[in-house]
Amino acid sequence: MDVTGTRQAEIVSRRPPRPLRERLCALIKEARERARRRRCRIAAAVIVLSAAVAILLFGGFFNTGGGGGAPNGATPPSRTFLPPRATAASGPVANGPLTLIAGQHTPDDHEQIAAVGVFGATGPVFECPAAKGCYELTSFAWSPNGRWLAFGADSVSRPSDYNGLHLYNLATRHDVRLWRFAVLQLSWSHDGSKLAYLVPSPPTQPPGLVYVRDLTSWAPAELLDTGTAGRDAAPTWSPDDRRIAFATRTVESGARRHWFISTIALDGTHRRFLARGSSPAWSPGGRLIAYRGACGRIRLMRPTGKRIVPAAAGPGACAEIGVAGPPAWSPDGTKIAMPTRSGTYVMDADGRHLRLVTPESGLGTFSQGLPTWQPLPKR
Repeated sequence: MDVTGTRQAEIVSRRPPRPLRERLCALIKEARERARRRRCRIAAAVIVLSAAVAILLFGGFFNTGGGGGAPNGATPPSRTFLPPRATAASGPVANGPLTLIAGQHTPDDHEQIAAVGVFGATGPVFECPAAKGCYELTSFAWSPNGRWLAFGADSVSRPSDYNGLHLYNLATRHDVRLWRFAVLQLSWSHDGSKLAYLVPSPPTQPPGLVYVRDLTSWAPAELLDTGTAGRDAAPTWSPDDRRIAFATRTVESGARRHWFISTIALDGTHRRFLARGSSPAWSPGGRLIAYRGACGRIRLMRPTGKRIVPAAAGPGACAEIGVAGPPAWSPDGTKIAMPTRSGTYVMDADGRHLRLVTPESGLGTFSQGLPTWQPLPKR
């Protein structure tokens, strides 16, 4: 018997040593575990990404009251972003350019907020973007520091998701829609924290309601309970922002219908009748209120209702100054602007040096626009 051959056959046919096999199995198991962990990480990333997309989509939907966010370029409100220091003037302000609503005169025929330059020419400060669904502007107001615009957008012949109340930052071009319905006759408080405006009402409600919106909160605007039975209009702030002057048109029909001006506290108390007239505008210094008088031009009175008649008004029952248009004060209180169908006029606060500054009326499609000077820091 060949013992040597038998031992060689046993050596050739012998299985690999047990420690080597265990190492191979361990390597294979580790490779499979790594692959499993990699698949888990990929799945987790897909889930997180899907959740983020869902939050963006549905969060925008709910933040705008079910309107699907702001598909036309305006950011839907999601948090308090506008503290008073962002809009309040840090010191005395000077008169910047006179701005107004002007037609773009293009095939899209959208409107813009434009600055009046030399010889009455206008240049755009904010263009109502037709590509985003902005066509007509109802009114606008400057923040006290001149860095923000509040404006109302609406459309006559076509619906648009852009319509409503907007805030626009000139430096960052940040556009935020606060409300999706029409607003008129915007007025910004002197401390920068609030907006007052008129809301056109349905036929079943009184035709003209004044609302006040706190810009430091996303709470809904509050109705100013004026206690009047007619149509309220033209809210304007006192310098300390504690009272609002406004006009009311009585509900009588025919020749008995008229406008009168009152002031009221923000909580609806202490309403005080001042005079018969419309379109009040409280001066920045608080000493005077300009308004349209019985003959259609401008009158001046104290906040107590005492009438002031400048020398330029002349004698007679129609002792008024300026032209037949609603008044708007300059930030420094030295000038008054008035829009008319024939153009926009400016005069000194005492009625002197009346002049046409541009053939643009500034009234806009809805006849509610007012020319307004941009406030600039005084140097």
